[in-house]
Amino acid sequence: MMRKISEHPTMKEILADSFGGVIYNVANRNKYDTADLLEQWNKLTPAEQESENGIINGAINFITE
Repeated sequence: MMRKISEHPTMKEILADSFGGVIYNVANRNKYDTADLLEQWNKLTPAEQESENGIINGAINFITE
């Protein structure tokens, strides 16, 4: 399941933007279609979510907070 999330097209777009500095502009948060990505993320147990690397967690936190 984590591979599906890390390879999700939206996740790849968010991560690409984050390395370009775009992610820090909060206005860009709404540019992503995150419904499917968050659906996959929410299928994980809390322990699975917490065990994921900081980059993925950071991207999820960006789009949910």
